[in-house]
Amino acid sequence: MSKKLTGTLILSCVLTLPTFAAYTGPSAEKVMKHVSEADKAKDDMPVELTGKLVKSLGDEKYLFRDETGEIEVEIDDALWRDIEVSDETTVTLRGEVDDEWQGIEIEIDSINVLAD
Repeated sequence: MSKKLTGTLILSCVLTLPTFAAYTGPSAEKVMKHVSEADKAKDDMPVELTGKLVKSLGDEKYLFRDETGEIEVEIDDALWRDIEVSDETTVTLRGEVDDEWQGIEIEIDSINVLAD
């Protein structure tokens, strides 16, 4: 009985582990690629912006700039994972629009540093 219970517990643990693979192909939902689009987008719309973080605004907030304009982004400290970025570093930020009462902000889920 003990072996059966142990086997059942191990199997249930393995089957309930989260998966880390994800679909990365095209989506039916439009992804905002430029600040000018994101600045007018609805809440929770996905974004993928490429440009530069030009200024730290404090409290996990940064000013992001691409060729179409500037927008405030929020990057959780845990996302930095030993990544060094200056105002001259080109990055791709993925996240979603956060339509707050004080205005549009982009909540970032991932950072990718591009080779210059």
